[in-house]
Amino acid sequence: MHFFLLFYIFFFQTLAAEDLKIKSIITLNDKVPSECGLSFETSKTATKILIKKTKEGTTTFFSIDSKGEILKKANVRTYSQDLNKLLSFKTLDSQNISIEKKTDEDQTTAFFQELLIGGGTLEINDKKIEIKGPVDSKVRLEYLFCTGEMFLPNYETNK
Repeated sequence: MHFFLLFYIFFFQTLAAEDLKIKSIITLNDKVPSECGLSFETSKTATKILIKKTKEGTTTFFSIDSKGEILKKANVRTYSQDLNKLLSFKTLDSQNISIEKKTDEDQTTAFFQELLIGGGTLEINDKKIEIKGPVDSKVRLEYLFCTGEMFLPNYETNK
């Protein structure tokens, strides 16, 4: 009995991890990156985590859209970071969640580093979807190039 339960859990998590599609997000404003991030797509949800550069400063943006399921909890965790704590929010009952807040830059940097290299867990309600690290090299390079360009000092003086 226990063998079948463990087999089911292992098999379910393996399928869930293979179902996850990870892409980079780059938004340009006057040829300079204004948003850099990652998207995580499954057959039932679309999740985005972004760093945005605005006139007021740098913010972290998190959104999740569900195709039919009510979201009671949504989070992304890495080895030592927790996106819910970083953004200090609790999920409400909704099919679409989106939050943007100014966050500690060191913690945000650590979160993205750990996520890109070590992977993490995408938690949606009671489901945990493994984000295998390191994330695909194309996605990592696009994200790192984007953030490098976003914070290049040359662009600060041109505004």
